[in-house]
Amino acid sequence: MTAARARRLALVLCSLACAHAAAAAPPARRATAATTSRWWDLACDGPPTAPCVFTVRLRGAINADRLRLLKTALLRRDDALRATSRPVALRIDIDTHGGSLYAALEMGRLLREESASISVGSHAQCSSACVFVLMGAPERRVAPGARIGIHRPSLGAGESEQTVDAMVPQLRQYADEMGVSRRIVDDMMRIPAASMHYLSEPELATYGLTAPRKH
Repeated sequence: MTAARARRLALVLCSLACAHAAAAAPPARRATAATTSRWWDLACDGPPTAPCVFTVRLRGAINADRLRLLKTALLRRDDALRATSRPVALRIDIDTHGGSLYAALEMGRLLREESASISVGSHAQCSSACVFVLMGAPERRVAPGARIGIHRPSLGAGESEQTVDAMVPQLRQYADEMGVSRRIVDDMMRIPAASMHYLSEPELATYGLTAPRKH
């Protein structure tokens, strides 16, 4: 047998063995059960045609780390989308006192691009910069007992009050883009940064953050 024929025979035997192994192997596990980590989980309940829900839990101060966490979670959501034959809805479960205004604005825009829903659970809060994250989600749920707090933005050490004032047109435009009344920005600016005003249900509805509650 020539060397060339030997190589061809080896290739044929290898392909047959690989095909047999693939046929004998069990099918890959589909992500139809909840896949859980510290920061997110995937739940695929209901009939096969129902969408899975990828929930991201945002806790602690809003900052560059939380922004990176959200971007990583979006990659994991994309992995889940490829691993299943079902659509995967993105849901944000948030509880934070606020943090960086710049990070919050970027997070809010990401949520709008991804058509995410956001929820603030009972006894949870979304205050200060978090309100701009809340604005970004096209669908918002604020549970009874949740606290949504606003005050004048603070940009941290080294940033003057004039810098905050100069950002007002940008913040109003952001509110317009998110379908929220720009009056919320004007009202924020009237509340000292060291104070906090927690919004009532009628105020949430007036600003357009939530739909009016039916009685």
